[in-house]
Amino acid sequence: MDASLFAGLIGLVAGLAGLYAMFYAMGYFQYLGGKRRSNILPISSQDLINNILGLDDPAKPYNIVRGKDTDLVAEWKIADAQWYGIFNKSGLNSAYTAFLQVDESRHSVRCYEELYRITWTAGLQGLIPSINYQKNFFGGRILYSKQYAKGYGLKQLAPPEPGKVYDYKFDINEIRGPIILTVEENGWEWVPVTAKRHVTRTD
Repeated sequence: MDASLFAGLIGLVAGLAGLYAMFYAMGYFQYLGGKRRSNILPISSQDLINNILGLDDPAKPYNIVRGKDTDLVAEWKIADAQWYGIFNKSGLNSAYTAFLQVDESRHSVRCYEELYRITWTAGLQGLIPSINYQKNFFGGRILYSKQYAKGYGLKQLAPPEPGKVYDYKFDINEIRGPIILTVEENGWEWVPVTAKRHVTRTD
């Protein structure tokens, strides 16, 4: 084979491989659900959304709310000043957010996750979190992220009773675990994705 022709073929193969890698990274060949193995009859999408929203608990360090460009968003209460002290004492340094899209046609809930770096800066109300949305960013499927926070003080003032006043486990599975269970117990499929466009509404 002519050397120039061989080099051209090698270049073409390399170019096609690069193109495939680019489209793969953008999630174009990703599984989006539709192979539900459960024998449970799926509930309606609105009922499922309501059930997931029902997991939201003021006593927990995370929120589950309706999203703007996606159906639901679950995240640490980083913007809630009432939680600053506990987050800071725990040494929490990552802001976690999960974007959920409910796909009625496939009976699947797609999940795209983001993890940002938190830095703590001094403010008028003490240390406040600053989330870096540009650097140290990771998006897609997050397999593991866990931190703990324990504090001791007075449970009540009269009569004084020493004891543990908080004990939180900042594990992302504390957020997504109950959501996954709710999804699967109601006959739907949980589908993690690596491209945010798969959880973004186009209408």
